[in-house]
Amino acid sequence: MIRTGSIRQSITWLVISTSVLLSVFAVFIMSMTHLQQVNEASEQRALDIANVIADTSSRYLLFGDAEGLTSYLRYFRSSEVIQHIHIYQQPNLAGDQQLRYFASYNREGTAPIPVRIDGATQNFGVRSTNNYIEAALPVEIENENLGSVYVRLSRETSNEATWMTFVTGSLTILVVALLAWLISLRARLTLLRPLDQAVAIIQRISRNRDYSVRLPESHLLELQQLSISFNTLLGRIEQHLERQQQTERQAQDLNIELERQVKQRTNALRESNEELMETLEKLHQFQRQLIENEKMQSLGDLIAGVAHEINTPVGLVITSTSILQDKLELMQKKFAENTITRNDFERFMEASDDNLGMIQRNIERTADLINQFRQLAMDQFAEEAKQVYLLEFCESVLHSTRERVPQLHDIDVRFECPANLQVTTRVGPLHHVLRQLLENSALHGFAERQGGHITLLAERLDGSHVKLQYRDDGRGIPEDLGRRIFDPFVTSRRRQGSTGLGLHLVYNLVTRALEGSIEVQSRPGRYTEFTMIIKA
Repeated sequence: MIRTGSIRQSITWLVISTSVLLSVFAVFIMSMTHLQQVNEASEQRALDIANVIADTSSRYLLFGDAEGLTSYLRYFRSSEVIQHIHIYQQPNLAGDQQLRYFASYNREGTAPIPVRIDGATQNFGVRSTNNYIEAALPVEIENENLGSVYVRLSRETSNEATWMTFVTGSLTILVVALLAWLISLRARLTLLRPLDQAVAIIQRISRNRDYSVRLPESHLLELQQLSISFNTLLGRIEQHLERQQQTERQAQDLNIELERQVKQRTNALRESNEELMETLEKLHQFQRQLIENEKMQSLGDLIAGVAHEINTPVGLVITSTSILQDKLELMQKKFAENTITRNDFERFMEASDDNLGMIQRNIERTADLINQFRQLAMDQFAEEAKQVYLLEFCESVLHSTRERVPQLHDIDVRFECPANLQVTTRVGPLHHVLRQLLENSALHGFAERQGGHITLLAERLDGSHVKLQYRDDGRGIPEDLGRRIFDPFVTSRRRQGSTGLGLHLVYNLVTRALEGSIEVQSRPGRYTEFTMIIKA
């Protein structure tokens, strides 16, 4: 999102910010220079005071007059800057380099500071801190070192100068900002008045849609060019609107004529359509009733089949769980009463093993059923079509199915398919269809006898369709199941563990995933034949 702002604010902030930044920079340079000068002057003052005290103290040190020097130092009470003065004397003994305290002055109201013998003998010169200035100088007469002077001065004067510099600089910046604001107001009046007039005219044109108004001329070159360009645009818009109004009038006349003709024809068709609509409405009602009846019947069969298939393993799991819970409560009771025996524990372990095994088997059975129900959703076969040789593909399906169903090894399976027949289809659904048909033949068609024959005939019908004819000479499909063979949960081997979902899934795969059709013919005790036409 683009953030917008006014030109007035932009000019004001530009002038004020530029002026303030320049003034801040100038005030900062001047303040730093002034503060440096004040600091240098304070340090020089400390050195001057130390020099005066050193010159005066030389004769007192020479004659060892500490009381006289102390009286002399009291004259510095009139100075509010000097805080402490220490005088140290050089020892007379040869080889003794340690200075000795001689005399001092401490300003009234100021706590004395410790004796600074090391600093007085080694660090001659001046040193500044945040609160005071220290100066140390030797006391000499004719190049003979008599001692040293240590002076501490307060930085109150320097700090006051620093504060005054900050206040003066801040006031200067505020004054500059005020002047810059006044200058920006004058610049806005001079530069933006013609622009405000142009904006007001443009808003009036947009509000009233009066494109005959023109922008006035301006003494500013940029605004003059804007006025010329905008006036040209207004002229073109005005011409375009005139042409558009003329076209709209013509279109309106044509629409009136067309509406008249359409109204005449509509009246003629309305009467015939009313009779037709009544007839169609009756047909639709009958059709909806039939569809709803079929849907409800299919849904009821599906729900009953799912409930029946899952109810048995779930019921066994619940029963085994209840038995195991009773055994566990009995063992807990005996354990609490300390009456449990080895035989009791062995029987509990055997019962637990049996019941847990039954729970595991039935849970696996339930999971397998749910997995078969999930395959009916078809989403797992939403794959891209691939190009394969049909004969090689069928042989690979037979090889993988024989590993799953050993009974196929005793059955003679033949593929009557050209070696060069190449198809483009979804190999996953086709693989599942052929595998399911082979498994059904082995487990259902030849369940009561060994050996048999299975034939798969494949031929291309046209450029986009292939016919597959699957046939086995098994026991066939019972007559009571023939019409419902593709319905879910229809099977003749439910007690042997069949769910009746295999051919239902085959029908869905052929008609939906493979975009084809499937038909079945069967004679009990002789053969079963599936004819499929798929898009390939």
